[in-house]
Amino acid sequence: MARKNAGACADPKQIRTDVDCRAAQPRFDNGAWSPAKISDVTGGGLYLFVTPDENRPGKAVSKLWRMAYRFYGRQKTYSIGPYGNGKDGTFSLADARRERDKAKDLLKDGKDPSTEKQLEKHRQAAARPFEQWADEWLAKKKVEKVKRGRIVAVRDSKTIKVLELRVGYVKDRFGKLCRKDIKRPDVLAFMRSYEAEGKLETRDRVRSIGAQICDYADVEGDGYNPFRNLNGQMIANISTPRPGVTEPRDVARVFKLISAPCERARFGDVVGLALRFDALTIPRPGMINEMEWSEVDWDAERWTIPAAKMKTGWDHVVPLSRQALAILRNVQKLTGRRQYVFSCSKDAPLSNNTLNKRLRLLGIDTKTDHCAHGFRTTFSTLSHHEEIKEAKAWDGDVVELQLAHLDSSTVEGLYKKHGPLALIGSRTKLMQHWADRIDKWLDPKKVMPIQRGTQRA
Repeated sequence: MARKNAGACADPKQIRTDVDCRAAQPRFDNGAWSPAKISDVTGGGLYLFVTPDENRPGKAVSKLWRMAYRFYGRQKTYSIGPYGNGKDGTFSLADARRERDKAKDLLKDGKDPSTEKQLEKHRQAAARPFEQWADEWLAKKKVEKVKRGRIVAVRDSKTIKVLELRVGYVKDRFGKLCRKDIKRPDVLAFMRSYEAEGKLETRDRVRSIGAQICDYADVEGDGYNPFRNLNGQMIANISTPRPGVTEPRDVARVFKLISAPCERARFGDVVGLALRFDALTIPRPGMINEMEWSEVDWDAERWTIPAAKMKTGWDHVVPLSRQALAILRNVQKLTGRRQYVFSCSKDAPLSNNTLNKRLRLLGIDTKTDHCAHGFRTTFSTLSHHEEIKEAKAWDGDVVELQLAHLDSSTVEGLYKKHGPLALIGSRTKLMQHWADRIDKWLDPKKVMPIQRGTQRA
């Protein structure tokens, strides 16, 4: 008799005791091992699902408690969890039967146990401290950079460091609290601490990050976000446009100052060459700082800034004028074997303040007069208003495309249709004309060729 029971335990047809659970094996059918469903003797749809181990024939790789049930006439399966001793997230036979009974009670109340289990997981997740949500949000931000709904790149190290710093500010203040325990007056007091120090830009960045983390943590969809809608209680942060010269006399003065070589400059005046190249190509200054030799197409005479570096999230093509190419050839003698075009003592991008520092050394006030970003203002204003023989010289879309401004629906439409080479013919003429205008400001005696650029190419 004992031998018979032992044999039953070795290959149980039903689960009666915990011994049967331990002895449960996958099914051997038609010469192959397959999963086995072994019902609990107490019924109620409870069974042990045994999955075979491909590397060990006849052995189980997992044993999971499941329950078969019907909800509004539809056959469904409720996953209880892995079989075990009831510790570390496992369920013993007694535990599994209790979970089955709870599921039955939910069904009597007209509730789907599978749905309720997911809701409970969400409720538990929502109860996590804010610092855990912040770390998870930050980890996600570190590996993807999204522009206009597309993941375009892994974020660069500088951006990650800034994000880590600002997330740290929020965590230091609210990290131990759950999202729903963070109250609006506390957030407002936190924001005003930055206002007291005059750090309005930092305040806005930190508030935005707090709001994004709260949105990320809102798994229940209740919309509670104490970092939002605080503008009425905070000091307005009115941004001042970055200065750029636009009057002919001032334009000539600035371009003459930057064109003169700096005899005392280190590293072959790489910074001075970078500043002059910036004025000729008018990208955002950060693009000059991080420009790489691999981005230059000498044959096509173009510089393609990859989407990962662009604010727009799309590649941007800069046609290179004769003057811009001449600068690059000079720089190539100094840094041609490096990764970054304008690198000084080591192969690394220029710092964000390098170009403005050179302007200040030349006696230009970068806060009120002209800054590195201001070359874009100069180019935009003068190109939009230039006339040749009493006619507008350049189509506005050509100018805006070269500035990588995609705010206008027509400009964005052109870019979506034609890509980075949209209106490239007209843009090439525009950039050569712009370089020739600069030469004219430097030497008024020079004869500047007239280029009409209203046509689209």
